[in-house]
Amino acid sequence: MKQKLMPILILALGLGGANCKKETILITGSETMHTMLNVVASGYSNKAPDTKVEVQGGGSFEGIEKLFEGKTDIAASSRPLTPEEQVQLEKKGKFEGVLIGYDGIAIVVHPENPVSKLTLDQVSKVFSGEINDWSKLGGKPGPIHVLLRNDKSGTTAYFETHILRQRDLGEKAYQAAKKKEYISSAKIVTDNDSMADEIQKDPAAVGFMGMGNAQIQNKGKVKAVPYARTEKDPFVEPNIQNVSNREYKLARGLYLFYLSDRGKKIDEFVTYITSEEGQALVLKSGYLRSTLSTVEVEASKQ
Repeated sequence: MKQKLMPILILALGLGGANCKKETILITGSETMHTMLNVVASGYSNKAPDTKVEVQGGGSFEGIEKLFEGKTDIAASSRPLTPEEQVQLEKKGKFEGVLIGYDGIAIVVHPENPVSKLTLDQVSKVFSGEINDWSKLGGKPGPIHVLLRNDKSGTTAYFETHILRQRDLGEKAYQAAKKKEYISSAKIVTDNDSMADEIQKDPAAVGFMGMGNAQIQNKGKVKAVPYARTEKDPFVEPNIQNVSNREYKLARGLYLFYLSDRGKKIDEFVTYITSEEGQALVLKSGYLRSTLSTVEVEASKQ
């Protein structure tokens, strides 16, 4: 009798393990960080097979809003919190903000577009509509078709302040340009992949996206244009080496925000992404490790 019961007992135990429900960590937010977080989540699943990490996009604003509403565990953001957002989060309880990497912002065009370099002032005038023909930038004559991410994008918010409104040229330039708006005819796209698809189809299009998105996820669909703050500065291509040695000036930090009383599983995942193994996956995804102290976090700092 005992011999017959043993296989049944083993089968029951096996089924019980197979039906064990995984704990889920939901990360919502930055489209720039989406692919990188999926890569890290995959690596983490090998370390913690009892935990599932689910990554959703929507933009940095969306992630932070969902964190306010208690609809996500972690907000992924390609910009720091605003003072108002910090106050809102403090009302929810103690929160943590962790820098997990750095990314350059690339100005992207069609791969066959002959434009070979752009200054900050030129880019600002393109996205405001003051420059509306490629011939004024060394390209073939024809209208410029501006593409933008939606207003929930952290990259769009950063770009608006630092490039469109020229904060990276100093306070005087910013005060003169702080009322600038994006051109009203700009086409709005939902995410970086959609922007790359539009540019691939339209040789007259221009947009911007994270360096990792441009050079890894959408390689071949877009061309990243070398950039300089002024004509006197060297024109530099956005890549890991140029951001890490501070030669490419258009760079920003990437963050995770979360409430610290929501369980140890969240803390364990954040510990993993900032560990040597997690940071190697960040680098593999085309972004810079947060541990590189030489990186220029804010382009406005010299």
